[in-house]
Amino acid sequence: MAQLVVDLEALACLKAVQFALEIGLTRVVFEGDSAIIINALLHGASAMASFGNILDDIHMHSAVFQFVEFVHVSRNCNFFANALAKKAKSDVVVQVWLHDLPSDIAPLVLRDVH
Repeated sequence: MAQLVVDLEALACLKAVQFALEIGLTRVVFEGDSAIIINALLHGASAMASFGNILDDIHMHSAVFQFVEFVHVSRNCNFFANALAKKAKSDVVVQVWLHDLPSDIAPLVLRDVH
């Protein structure tokens, strides 16, 4: 089960990178709470891991950005991402917010920034 979770974390990171490319971002910072995935992205020790091919795809896609950074953030410190994940799990339609955030999520952005 633990292996499946880390594989899903890698896939989520890949989807985030792909989405950033789709909407035309050029300078990005990807934050993740999986120390295994972030460390593998930063230090490249994933060739034999089940998620190695996914990380190869992340590196290939992220080479397009002018600036890219992968940062580990403790799950306890990332209230915004946690709230978004819960909201996405309960929503039946795909939603993208480029300018305005939902009123129930906006206060959490300020909490994460400060």
